[in-house]
Amino acid sequence: MSNAVANVREDEVLVELRIMLEDLVLFHSLKADSKTIFNAEDLREAAVKHDEFLLKHFTLRGEDGKLLKGEVERRDLAAIPDEGVPQAELMKRHAIFLMRYIPAKQKPKFLTVLQQFGGNKSVIPSIMDFMVLQKGIWTDKPTQLQHGRPHTIAIDWENPPTEAPKNWRELRKKREEEMQKRLGITSYTGLYSYIYLNDREVRHEILVPLLTFEKWVPVKRKNREFLEVEEQEVARKLIAEWFRERNPVEIDEIPVKAVLQRLQFFGLDINDFAQNAKPRRISAYQARLGIILRYPAKAPPKSVKMKWEIFNDSAPFMRSIVYDRNLPPTEEFFVKDQPQYDWSREGETPSPINFNTGWIAPLQPAISRVSFILIGIAFAASVFTWGIYRGHSQRIVRSLGVLAIWLLGAFLFKDHVPLSQRKHSASLDLKEHTSTLLQNIYRAWEYNQQSDIYDALAHSVTGKTLEKLFLQIESALRMQEQGGAISDVKEVRIVSIEPAGESYSLLCTWNVTGTVEHWGHIHTRENQYSARIKLDSSKEGRGRISAFEVTNEKRVRFETGLRMFDDN
Repeated sequence: MSNAVANVREDEVLVELRIMLEDLVLFHSLKADSKTIFNAEDLREAAVKHDEFLLKHFTLRGEDGKLLKGEVERRDLAAIPDEGVPQAELMKRHAIFLMRYIPAKQKPKFLTVLQQFGGNKSVIPSIMDFMVLQKGIWTDKPTQLQHGRPHTIAIDWENPPTEAPKNWRELRKKREEEMQKRLGITSYTGLYSYIYLNDREVRHEILVPLLTFEKWVPVKRKNREFLEVEEQEVARKLIAEWFRERNPVEIDEIPVKAVLQRLQFFGLDINDFAQNAKPRRISAYQARLGIILRYPAKAPPKSVKMKWEIFNDSAPFMRSIVYDRNLPPTEEFFVKDQPQYDWSREGETPSPINFNTGWIAPLQPAISRVSFILIGIAFAASVFTWGIYRGHSQRIVRSLGVLAIWLLGAFLFKDHVPLSQRKHSASLDLKEHTSTLLQNIYRAWEYNQQSDIYDALAHSVTGKTLEKLFLQIESALRMQEQGGAISDVKEVRIVSIEPAGESYSLLCTWNVTGTVEHWGHIHTRENQYSARIKLDSSKEGRGRISAFEVTNEKRVRFETGLRMFDDN
């Protein structure tokens, strides 16, 4: 076992490598004498030759993925005495190599280290203890570098360390802060798995380093060092099909075919996970593959079975974080002996969504029975008067006047509505009704299929406005920062609903809070909308929205956070 300490400065990286003398013997085929003692001069000559070996098989890459130029500045060979070294002492004594690497630009944000001691096809994989200092200050405990597995470190120059953690409590606090800052993705070489369970779907999200994935399936590229955008596009179909076949899922004991929702190649920038990063050339040693497999459910699931069938030396097991609806996350481990995860719902399945608004059509003004009687009496009296005074012009005028008076009285009574019916009509609360409509509009997106969403929306919207509002709301719910994923609406809060002057026309303002959750972190967005809304009060309209004109829209907040484990 060898060990290395890298001291990162603004304009250079100084590395101290401690190599067992046994490595010099093995890699340079040195022979001991009859007393099993290795000659001091042979060991020192081998140490000089070992410079080339170390520079070839211990490499540093900058944030652009390009190799940093390195050199061995000096060697400390005090562990090799003039009388030589007995074979029994080879693993106890070390040669120290002081190396210097120059970054492409000052204050590098990332460094990727790779050790391949033993060559690309080492029979006995080597392990190296590796520690990082920033300007001479210890920042974290050592990590073990596996043979051929790159390890990336992030360097904070905005808030550089001023002193090393004094104890494990300080170190733990620092790690928790780093986890929040890096959205829970603290290792650049680890295999991450997230399983999401809700009433609409099962979703499996996987983050895997490209070099780890290539232990299963090679990804073709012209340049071993980099993966070009065109090569990423070619690899997408291959990778998607490969994961689909090896991650079978059953929902309520029925096999469900995976839908590829997203497949991206990520670099080192943590913001790639917080937004929809554009494809770009990436270093093969720093690339991570992110894939989202979605398994739609026809109804809220009662049981789920998921199997993970792929293991190798770089991924002998898979640790998954399970997000069961809104419960705190839990852990699940997939291993060769137990490669399946079983989930069963606790409690009853949710009831179907009820879109009933309780609308009662207001009664239209109607001619009452009293009005009909009065009109009949007026007509009869007019005919009688006409018969008596027929032929007398003055009497004709009087009779017509009487007829007009009776007809006017009948007209005044035509809007008469019985008290019981008046009370029934007055019970309609337009504000409450409109508030329910707005809530129902967003609840329609709790369905999976667009046809089901459209049908649910039809309970609240009518006419030509239906299709227009369907497209408008769906567009508003998309988070372009997250690949166009539809937000899960958490709250619709009514700010104000006021009459707009015209009958059944209202000015409404409301806030919509939605979330999109990927890779273990939650993006929360709250927008405020104002609109002029018109209700259709006819029997066919049933109080649904017939006109919807957005007058203002603004973002209230947008934030990203983690769904943490329950401390208990």
